[in-house]
Amino acid sequence: SDPYVVIRYAGQKNKSKHVKGNLNPEFEFTTGYVTEDNGPSDLSIELMDHDLGKDETLGICTFDLRKVMEDGTLDNVWANLEGVKTGRVLVSMEFSGSGYNDSPAIVEEPLTFPLSYDKENPSSHVDTFRKRPVGNQGKIRLNILYDTNKEELKVFVHEAANLPGSDLPDPPDPYVKIYLMPGKKKKKKTEVVKDNGSPMFNEEFDFNIDHEDVPKYYLKLTVVDKKGVFAKSPVLGTVDISLDNPGLSHGL
Repeated sequence: SDPYVVIRYAGQKNKSKHVKGNLNPEFEFTTGYVTEDNGPSDLSIELMDHDLGKDETLGICTFDLRKVMEDGTLDNVWANLEGVKTGRVLVSMEFSGSGYNDSPAIVEEPLTFPLSYDKENPSSHVDTFRKRPVGNQGKIRLNILYDTNKEELKVFVHEAANLPGSDLPDPPDPYVKIYLMPGKKKKKKTEVVKDNGSPMFNEEFDFNIDHEDVPKYYLKLTVVDKKGVFAKSPVLGTVDISLDNPGLSHGL
C-alpha cells in the first residue's frame, strides 16, 4: 500500500505526497483554508492508495469545523476511518482569526482590493465588441499567506464585485488570472463564472517560493471577461500586490 491523504473543503482539494509501502504512514501534511460565517462546515480527510491503475480509497472521516471554531483547536485526535473495516488517522487543527501558522489554520477576514486599469491608455480598455467601457469601480476579495514549513505562497481568491458590464442584459463571464511577478511564467487562473458581474470563485492557488526570495516578488491579478475574447481588450480590471510584507506568514 502506498497511501496519501486528500483533504477537501468548500470545493477545494489538497493532496499529500504518497508514502511507499507503509500501512502506518506518517504524513506531517499541513494545509490551510479560509472559512466564512455562512460557508460550508464539513471538512473531509480521505486516505487513498496510490496505484498504477485507479487509486482506491482507504477510508474517510469528516469533521465539523463549527466545533473546531468553538473549541479553538483539535490537538492530536485519532479519528476512525469510515468505509473500511479498520484504520484511523491522527489529526490536529487550529482555528486562527489572525492567519496562518505552523498548524493547519483556518483564516478569516479576507482583504478587498480595488481593481484598476491603465489610465495612461484608457482607449485600450474599451470593449468595442461588447460596447462596454471598462473603469475602475470593480473590486476583488482574497487572502494571501505564506507557509514557511512548505515554502509555499497560498492565494485564496474569494470573489469579485461590481465588475464593468454588470448592468448589461448580457453580463460578463469573468475569471481571474494570477501572475507571480516579475515574469509571467508562473500563472494560475480560476474557473469561468458565467453571466455574473459579482462572481464567487472560492479557489486556492499555490506558488513554490524560497522564503528569502518572497520579498522580491509581487502578485498581479487580472479579471478577464471570457465573452470578450474577440474584443480589443477583455480586461475588466487589475491589481498589483507586493509580497514585501513581514505579515505574510500570519496571513493577509
